[in-house]
Amino acid sequence: MVQGNDTTHYQVRLTVPRKDGWRQWGAVRGEFGRKLAGQQSPAVVGPDVDSEVRRGRDYVRLVIVMTVAAADVAGALAAWRAFREAAGDALAGWDTTAASAEVKAG
Repeated sequence: MVQGNDTTHYQVRLTVPRKDGWRQWGAVRGEFGRKLAGQQSPAVVGPDVDSEVRRGRDYVRLVIVMTVAAADVAGALAAWRAFREAAGDALAGWDTTAASAEVKAG
């Protein structure tokens, strides 16, 4: 765990399914990746799509990883804000009710 100035670096892994399937994801993948990378800041480091899991043509689940500097675990959920900003107006294409987050100090 890296600490300083009451800040800890958390490794955050978000898993979020898409609602609209593989083909539609392919059409927006590049733009989403650019917007996600644009969320980099002193508090959010290295936001990136780590993997895409496809089951058939109608299901895609993305795993997004990043490091977040925050005072506590709740602050580490700035990762969720970074995801939402990257999704922008297309947030409806994501199944946010089935999303999950894994947060580890270190």
